[in-house]
Amino acid sequence: MRMLRASRPIINDPLLNEYVSSLGHRLVANASDVKTPFHFFLIRNKEINAFAFFGGYVALHTGLFLYAQNESELASVVAHEIAHITQRHLARAMEDQARKSPLTIAALIGSLMLAVAAPEAGIAAAQATTAASIQSRINYTRSNEQEADRIGIDTLARAGFNPKAMPVFFGRMLEQYRYASKPPEFLLTHPLPESRITESRARAQQYPSVMLPPSEPYHLARARIIARFSGLEPAAALDWFTRQEKKASLSVKPTLEYGKALVYLDTRKPEKAAAILDKLISAEPENRFFLDALTDLYVQKKNTQKLLTCLTTH
Repeated sequence: MRMLRASRPIINDPLLNEYVSSLGHRLVANASDVKTPFHFFLIRNKEINAFAFFGGYVALHTGLFLYAQNESELASVVAHEIAHITQRHLARAMEDQARKSPLTIAALIGSLMLAVAAPEAGIAAAQATTAASIQSRINYTRSNEQEADRIGIDTLARAGFNPKAMPVFFGRMLEQYRYASKPPEFLLTHPLPESRITESRARAQQYPSVMLPPSEPYHLARARIIARFSGLEPAAALDWFTRQEKKASLSVKPTLEYGKALVYLDTRKPEKAAAILDKLISAEPENRFFLDALTDLYVQKKNTQKLLTCLTTH
């Protein structure tokens, strides 16, 4: 974690951290072979990726929120990473590598950790003669990936998510990047052969179909990431929210309006933000995402009294 904090833009947003922790621990509560506390955090990176390492740490790139179309799809990635930890895949790989590598244990751990978080950096950190070997250990074996899929799908189903979301998410990713010259980091560390997707699809079919309504917390977190942590220019973010509104269900539209309000706040247009927030707060006066945006509005308008009242009341 020290290495990541020094080299990666870890997000310290209370609302987003609360959301990913809540989602992660819902899955952990329904997982098997849990023997360590889990910690979930976000890294500001538009690349589609997630990784897990010792101590129960699971990192999610914000790019996942741009790509996952619903909460079950995001949960499928988290469940997969949880399975890598509960089944000790990284630890087993390190133990095996330690027996074969001339690197010291300390150097091996450092190279492994760097390669998990950033494959190119991990390779650069290792000796030239062992770099390929370390990378082969980081790229989980086919059996490890299949095991993480199998256990992850079971965890998804136990936690009340749609187990079919995993093969759907992976299948869409494979199709989109099939001919890409540079695949996303997730495909570098989690290879997706056709056979793996076929197997995960067949396994998911063994579970009852689950029809879930859109998750408001997921869509609010997604809107917040797109507005503030996606790297999109304000005009591009507003255009994204507008386009999504045209095809969104009624329950999702307020989350897109919330995203617009954040863009207006961040571009110093408090009146436009206030018009949206008034409607949102009126409909859901205890919604923490909306209240947080409202306090941002009061800070911007230098309305100290309303700010204090809002914070102390809620």
